[in-house]
Amino acid sequence: MTKDDKQRVIGKVVAINSDRFSVELLSGLENFNVSGFDDIHYFAQLNSYVIVPYQNYYLVAEVSGVREKDLNVPFSNPTDQILSKVQAGKFLEVLPIGTIKSTKDEVLNFEFGVSVYPTLYSDVLYIKEKELDTIFKTDNVKIKICKNTDNDCKKENCDCNYRYTSLPIGKSTIFPDYEVKLDIDKFFGSHSAILGNTGSGKSCTIASMIQTLYKLEENSAAGSTFIFLDVNGEYRQAFEKLNENNSNIEVKNFTIEEIADKDNQTLNKFTLPHWFLNIDEWALLLKASDKSQLPLLRNALGFTQNLSEETLYHIYACSIMYVFDHWESPVAKRQKIVSLIQTAKFPTDKEVNFSTYNAQYGSFSDRPGDPSAGIKEEAFKKSVRLFIKEDLAIDPKYNSEKFEFTKLGLAIENALLYEEYHGNKQIRDYCSSMITRFKSIKERDDFSFLTKNIAEIDQKSYLDQFLGINTTLKKSQVIIIDLNSAKDEMVEVISCVLSRMIFEKLRNAKERNKYPVNLVLEEAHRYISNESGKVFGDANKIFERIAKEGRKYGMFLLVSSQRPSELSKTVLSQCSNFIVHRIQNPEDLSHIRQITPHISETILRRMPSIPTQHALIFGHAVNLPTTFKVNEANPKPKSDNNEISKNWFKEKDFKIEK
Repeated sequence: MTKDDKQRVIGKVVAINSDRFSVELLSGLENFNVSGFDDIHYFAQLNSYVIVPYQNYYLVAEVSGVREKDLNVPFSNPTDQILSKVQAGKFLEVLPIGTIKSTKDEVLNFEFGVSVYPTLYSDVLYIKEKELDTIFKTDNVKIKICKNTDNDCKKENCDCNYRYTSLPIGKSTIFPDYEVKLDIDKFFGSHSAILGNTGSGKSCTIASMIQTLYKLEENSAAGSTFIFLDVNGEYRQAFEKLNENNSNIEVKNFTIEEIADKDNQTLNKFTLPHWFLNIDEWALLLKASDKSQLPLLRNALGFTQNLSEETLYHIYACSIMYVFDHWESPVAKRQKIVSLIQTAKFPTDKEVNFSTYNAQYGSFSDRPGDPSAGIKEEAFKKSVRLFIKEDLAIDPKYNSEKFEFTKLGLAIENALLYEEYHGNKQIRDYCSSMITRFKSIKERDDFSFLTKNIAEIDQKSYLDQFLGINTTLKKSQVIIIDLNSAKDEMVEVISCVLSRMIFEKLRNAKERNKYPVNLVLEEAHRYISNESGKVFGDANKIFERIAKEGRKYGMFLLVSSQRPSELSKTVLSQCSNFIVHRIQNPEDLSHIRQITPHISETILRRMPSIPTQHALIFGHAVNLPTTFKVNEANPKPKSDNNEISKNWFKEKDFKIEK
């Protein structure tokens, strides 16, 4: 221990447990402060730090409790024991959190985690600014990069650019002179979660971080891509001035409803071509069950694609024969078969003649008992059977080729008839709910973004607009999809399809992990469910896959939710960083404890009492768990609290603005 260390001893370690130890303070420190050469140092404030010299490094510990214990010294006056605490022993309860070591260049470096505990009666020191600078990483916020190689530059005098390595997000609540910074690579280069009760400031925290990021001077983070699934319509207002403040940054807004252009903001109509959906996503849209409905839906989707003529003729011929042999109503039978023949477009040299069928008598004759009716019926059946290939293997493939949404209804009907022809007589009853769901979606205006008037576009061009790419140039950095007017069932499908397509694009890119995409999931509990029994359980699969594999391809999730207990455990467990605002629900607190076993009970106990605009951050992106005051977002997201008294107390018959 150096001479300087000896002058700042405040106590001794007197008890050591597996996760904490006790410090008895030296006598004479009644006010819990020491006057040093540089300043007055306070060392007994909760959540502040002390250090313990050990071998060639320091152990850093957080103060979690302060207590006293009378030393059983006799008093001449009984009231002295009550009025004076000079003779009382003072103790600190501290939690070891990390170590400070010196490098070969005598540069201090902080590492989270402690593997060796101090010995009994080790000296305990108050912490100085030099150590706090090391913990909060006040230096090394940017690195020079060579213009030619895009690698770190080692030259002292050059005209190279810089890249930032840390991002200030707020001020420490314990040490207000210190900015809390997060490591850009470790936060935005891994999955993170922002959690807290409604009104605790989650949206403002996200907006503040992104606004601060784009205020950095060097290179303006022009290579970033943030895609917001904005289910509350908050972020368009928060980022409306980014273009003005930084000409290198462009914000692109999409909306599923018709909104007039306001404040010179470019609003793009969001559409999702239904033929981009894969089988699982169609099942999610139509709520198709696995047992009977999904196999039939798979066949129906295959029927919408460009099948061979032989296959199409076979399917229609089987359907015609089933209707003719099993449908009871002569009128309905005639209408259906005529419709199938017209749709099938059989070759004229093998014409299927059904024109002489009489729906009044249910036969191929204008009068009952006509002996020619049987001959005409056999001729009809024979002409149909010419197209039935019993040995033909039918395995229709759905290739996401464009088709009209209404065509799927006909394909479902053909798939039903085809199944019935092969003996599955109850398939129509089993699929009735899926058919009803399809008809409902086809007629609903709120699903028009998926079903109506969608121009043909290839997947590459479609995805480029959400990745901010114009031809081969990176144009937009912030892409906001406003889903405020969308119902949960629509949000589920949109989030699932778009996330899957972006993930597949990054996974199949020639240069892996060179084009990072950060997907911001607002109110994520609405579509990343922890309950597999919910109708949108299948939507979890893509997010769980991204959570487990996205890091390798450069796709990262920023999950925001007020109900962590309702989120997928798989997604939340893969998050490396957490920013937690006020959480009071015991179930949510317990859930956080289960999926983040490295946090202590002390940290958990802070969460219910965190003030608005304050948060607790912990994870790989910061040196240690820290409570901080979040930087102000300007402008703020559109999520202000309602001023009840202002809106209540008004004159009678006041005008309502619609």
